[in-house]
Amino acid sequence: MKHIIALLVGLAVVMPSLAEKRYVKDELTILLRSGPSEEHKILKGLKSGTHLQLLEQTEDGKYAKVATDKGLEGFVLNRFLQNEPISFEKLILTQRELDKTNADFQELKNKYAEVKKELAESKRDVSSLDKEKESQQKELEYIKKVSSSAISLDKKNQELMTQNEELKITVDTLKAENERLQNDRDINYLLVGGFLIVLGLFLGWLLPKLGGRKGDAWA
Repeated sequence: MKHIIALLVGLAVVMPSLAEKRYVKDELTILLRSGPSEEHKILKGLKSGTHLQLLEQTEDGKYAKVATDKGLEGFVLNRFLQNEPISFEKLILTQRELDKTNADFQELKNKYAEVKKELAESKRDVSSLDKEKESQQKELEYIKKVSSSAISLDKKNQELMTQNEELKITVDTLKAENERLQNDRDINYLLVGGFLIVLGLFLGWLLPKLGGRKGDAWA
């Protein structure tokens, strides 16, 4: 039983949403009755533009069974119903669309402002990058200049090292030559000394001889 009641409640909820809509004409206030005749009880007066759900129509098409947005059901004269909203309702809908358009336009303006701001920030970033690039270019040129000077200094250093090696060789050669000359001079001194010694011995031997002969001659 509970399942049947739940099913009926579900159908009652679904059916109004599937029913066609009707609107009270933009003319007057019509009466919602409990049945399809003027003898039935008046349930409510409906103003122009009231939203109604069309549930069914009588066979003669004179009355229509409808339901209000609050779920109140009853019968109204079919000639007072129309398929489109009244002018006032259209005006309201138009105003809603205009409000939505204005809201969309404001949102677009906000997005445009954000994009403009991002573009300005991007320009600043590009300008900063250009300055950084220029600074890096100057630094690179300085490095190249320093590197060129370093290469030139290294080349001069290599030349000086080569000259220094050549000077070392020259000095070593001169030292060797000097040592050789010193040795030759020492040898010459020895030879001269030896000669003088021999000469002294010879004279020491010769002079007495010569002195003895002079004595004999004088005798």
